Amino acid sequence: MKRKNERRSYYRIDDTIGLTYSNLDTTGEDRDENMGDVGMPLTSLLAEIDREFNQATNTLWHENPTLAQALGLLNRKISLIAAHSLREEDIPLDSYEELMVSISGSGLAFSCAEKLSVGTQLSLSLLLKPSDVHIACSGKVIACEHLAVGTSHPYWVRVILDGNNPAVQEQLIQHVVQKQCAQIDKNTISAN
Repeated sequence: MKRKNERRSYYRIDDTIGLTYSNLDTTGEDRDENMGDVGMPLTSLLAEIDREFNQATNTLWHENPTLAQALGLLNRKISLIAAHSLREEDIPLDSYEELMVSISGSGLAFSCAEKLSVGTQLSLSLLLKPSDVHIACSGKVIACEHLAVGTSHPYWVRVILDGNNPAVQEQLIQHVVQKQCAQIDKNTISAN
């Protein structure tokens, strides 16, 4: 049996998040200025600590799942406090549009009201749920497909994130893993 070549580098989930974006090609803004709090050394340090914590918790999960779950909840609580402390002040929570997206550690796809050209550079601001973790990043449109006529968001836009910020990638990977674990727990509980 032949194995299908997988193009994706990371697991992808469908999730509802808060999203705002702006077109960097038309605003004339310097791309490095749009990285927000995520590019700060403190946030990078927190992401590195989270990565190490998750590795240790995953190892512990086999020996003591209850303790690993408790530590995970505590870490999530600390991440929530850090996210609120580090949040950009100029983007109020109500300015985010809540959208169903397809998201991974390397990019996202979302429905959009406007047609965006392939290659367009975007400044993105993501608000992950339920933790309210804010991620400011930039990316490039790799596809924009027309989906439906007569809807407020007739285009499906796929964006690959700039790979120059490992803190962003790490936060997205952690979010995807946490959502997967929550879904597994939910399925396990409903099966029992």
